[in-house]
Amino acid sequence: MALVVFLTIPGLVIGLVGFAVLDRAGLWAHRRFRLPWRRDEVGRPVSAVAVGELDAFFQGTHRHAQEQRRSSLMLRDEEDDGAPPRGRVDLDAGTAVVRRPRGRA
Repeated sequence: MALVVFLTIPGLVIGLVGFAVLDRAGLWAHRRFRLPWRRDEVGRPVSAVAVGELDAFFQGTHRHAQEQRRSSLMLRDEEDDGAPPRGRVDLDAGTAVVRRPRGRA
């Protein structure tokens, strides 16, 4: 009977909320007692991922936002990308140095 309840949408939401509560309680216990079977949290908690997937199921635009977030996390972001390094801005001193490119008069 419990399986039939969790196959419905309200049952799934109740199960995910219960899972989120257990996940947060486990995180609290790990921080307090350093449980050996639990790893340190690096990214989002598992319960946040599950609730995000449920939200994406009901609202299609969230699926696109999640895929965009995943692809942007895989791309490398470097400070030197973009315009060539012609100048330097020093915010502490309040100065900016701009040099004319070589070869132009």
